[in-house]
Amino acid sequence: MIDLKDLVRRNAKVQRFVKDCTPGPLDRYIGTLDVATARFNTILLKLSQEPLLLDEHALEVEECFDAIQSFYKNTMRLVQWHPIFKPFVRVMLHGIGTRRIPKIKRLVERINN
Repeated sequence: MIDLKDLVRRNAKVQRFVKDCTPGPLDRYIGTLDVATARFNTILLKLSQEPLLLDEHALEVEECFDAIQSFYKNTMRLVQWHPIFKPFVRVMLHGIGTRRIPKIKRLVERINN
């Protein structure tokens, strides 16, 4: 069974990063992280209220958490790595943002219905 408190704790660094980030060239990546973490927190809140749904959607919750963590890790790479690697990291972020991040929105919609 998934420990929801552990997911919230492990996701806190992403939320701190989004909060501390100043406006700049990474706005679209920061915005994606912000919306994804907000939706993920909505999912966790709803699942904490209905444990039967948690059992039903446990695998999807893990996938969503992993997608957020991957997007965060690659955003940090975009900030910290040498400029020669940034186009590669942007391609990675685009792939995560178009294939994995939308699963969070779909899960929110399924849980709310």
